[in-house]
Amino acid sequence: MSLALDLIDVCYKQVGPDMLISGFLQPMPDLTPIIPSEDETFAIDPTVTPYESSIIFFYKTWDPYGAFSNFSPHPIQMPDDNGNYATWPSVEHYYQANKFVGVNDPVARNCIEKIKSAKSPEEAARMGRSIQRGQPALVRSDWDSVKIDVMYRALKCKFSIYPHLNSLLLSTAGSVLVEASPHDLFWGGGREGEGLNYLGRLLMQLRSEFLGESSTSSENTCLAL
Repeated sequence: MSLALDLIDVCYKQVGPDMLISGFLQPMPDLTPIIPSEDETFAIDPTVTPYESSIIFFYKTWDPYGAFSNFSPHPIQMPDDNGNYATWPSVEHYYQANKFVGVNDPVARNCIEKIKSAKSPEEAARMGRSIQRGQPALVRSDWDSVKIDVMYRALKCKFSIYPHLNSLLLSTAGSVLVEASPHDLFWGGGREGEGLNYLGRLLMQLRSEFLGESSTSSENTCLAL
């Protein structure tokens, strides 16, 4: 088995019956993972320290940390504007449908129900994005300013009602969480750390809050004793 090398400044020289090929190897790329939005990351979670942090990437639901994905099959119950709770098949279903909440248009309300009934998170995502691009008038006017809070509330519900997910999240304390989406530069980290990684940042924020609650609870228990 031969190994192909990518050379530059290649020279060829006949040496007897053989051909001597010489050149220079291409510079090796920097393979060190880049932490997206580094300053914001360290400000969110005090368990994460610069230069000493490991990075946990997640993306597909079958990955070791795939439960961090919005596409993981974990239904959540969220209140509507009237305080009535409804069950959503996944965080992605809830997030996509919220693009059209509060819009005084029967078409927008129908979009919400269709997304809620989508057979998979992938289908819910396709529907929400397609409607947003094709019919922007149906998207709530404050979406850009509220979408992070919408995601935060959905994630908090998800990691509060499933003990094993809460434990998985807390087990990552001290590590930087990065959604390894190469395309989504808002919620994901991008191909080379150029993304804002808001999903990872929200998960780290929740982790910090849960750890704080656990610490406070332990202190109260000790005081009670």
